[in-house]
Amino acid sequence: MLNDQLFKQVAVSSEKWMNFQEVKDEELPAYLRRMRGEGWSIIGLEQASDSIALHKFEFPDKAILLLGKEKEGIPQPLLHLLDFCLEIPQLGMIRSLNVHVSAACTLWQWNQQFLLD
Repeated sequence: MLNDQLFKQVAVSSEKWMNFQEVKDEELPAYLRRMRGEGWSIIGLEQASDSIALHKFEFPDKAILLLGKEKEGIPQPLLHLLDFCLEIPQLGMIRSLNVHVSAACTLWQWNQQFLLD
């Protein structure tokens, strides 16, 4: 991943000051279980019946944010691995945001709780 030219263009040098770890799709369930065992909470961003509104959620100190793919969301087999499911409340006919926009909104909310308060 770190040697991929497209990734480098999109990352805009963030790979130099952030730790990245690539986890392949087929390795993701085992990785999430292992991280939970190390004390991390697994938080998914998905519209579900038990989702918590993003602005009402208090992030734990150790959190992994799991995002789905465009149009598909988080794969069904991974939903049961979530400790929390969040959604960004929206109005109107179209009730979804692109993954990168949803990630940015969620990271902003995390920043509000940990860096700006």
